[in-house]
Amino acid sequence: MIMLFDHEEVGSCSAQGADSNMVVEACERIYYGAKPNATKESYFRTIRKSFLISADMAHAVHPNYSEKHQPQHAPKFNEGIVIKLNANQRYVTDSVSAAILRVLAANSKPIVPIQDFIIK
Repeated sequence: MIMLFDHEEVGSCSAQGADSNMVVEACERIYYGAKPNATKESYFRTIRKSFLISADMAHAVHPNYSEKHQPQHAPKFNEGIVIKLNANQRYVTDSVSAAILRVLAANSKPIVPIQDFIIK
């Protein structure tokens, strides 16, 4: 399943944002629609077994204005997928999902480079 949100730049807490109740409600409706006799417990177990990836864009450093960027937040053009981690968990990415993405990238043909950034 994929979920796409149109309000991320102005607020995840909007009625349609990623931090809204819409995600939970949509997941429950899909699950119980496919399994009408399922229990709440089976739903919770399924959610815990799920794998989430938060895919977003990362703004690369503009070559003419590199001094305007913080050095620790400087993704480069054409140098690979950017994995963003946030101490406040504003991204779904955690150590497990980042590790899985790294393994997938390393095993792909051709190898996909990775750029890591910790956003504080």
